[in-house]
Amino acid sequence: MRGFRRLATNTRCKCGHVNSRSPQHVVVVGGGVAGAAAAHRLRMLRPDLAVTVLEGSSRIGGKLAVAEVGGVVTDVGAEAILARRPEGVDLARASGLDGDLVHPATTSASLWTRGSMRPLPRSLMGVPPDVRSLAAVVSRAGLARAALDGVLPPRALAPDEDVSVGALVEERLGREVVDRLVEPMLGGVYAGHARELSARAAVPQLVAKLDGRHSLTGAAAAVMLASGRERSDPREMASATAGGPVFAGLVGASVGSRVRHSLRPASPSRPAPWCVA
Repeated sequence: MRGFRRLATNTRCKCGHVNSRSPQHVVVVGGGVAGAAAAHRLRMLRPDLAVTVLEGSSRIGGKLAVAEVGGVVTDVGAEAILARRPEGVDLARASGLDGDLVHPATTSASLWTRGSMRPLPRSLMGVPPDVRSLAAVVSRAGLARAALDGVLPPRALAPDEDVSVGALVEERLGREVVDRLVEPMLGGVYAGHARELSARAAVPQLVAKLDGRHSLTGAAAAVMLASGRERSDPREMASATAGGPVFAGLVGASVGSRVRHSLRPASPSRPAPWCVA
């Protein structure tokens, strides 16, 4: 998401695709949830601004989307927000979705592995607080390998050191835990691969506990205990009954922003005033 503010009133933008005679016009490039949230914030802070959101696709919402699977309309992007953090919930309410926020009926989840559905162990982004909870999802050999975390020297990351989540977990708990638990968990949350995701970026609270005194599972247990996550709470997550794209659209549209679809600006230039080509 990038915004370019037009400063003059009567200058014609030579590259010409987006222009306004308003002295206070902001263009937000990208109509995903970040761009829509930026437009919302601009209009909240400066109601006098004219805000235009340029979206390259035919719809607003970005990675938030719905599709029909087996005759059922379902989310195919992120489907929920953390209700214990105020930013997402406040944004939904400001967009008029307060009455549409719902919470899951249960926090139980299952994992298809080793030929059947098995309960998903409690974890911090796939890192369990107790190795014994892995018995249902990994083999005996995998469980024995994971148990070495408790006897290996405690892990510490230097202040300027970073590793991928997959590499860190494999080092402490073994490859099987990465493939059967961490990869599905992080893939769903970050739409990426565990071995390509920065540990400091994805699980900073876990890295903070790797101070040379904890095993990896011990660090996960300490974080979960400190944050009160040792027990599940269905109200920890929330989603909108209208679906992700509607949420993103209302963030922009509810505050009067103008949205233009199927436009892909090549580059911004500034021949005075700003110009978006």
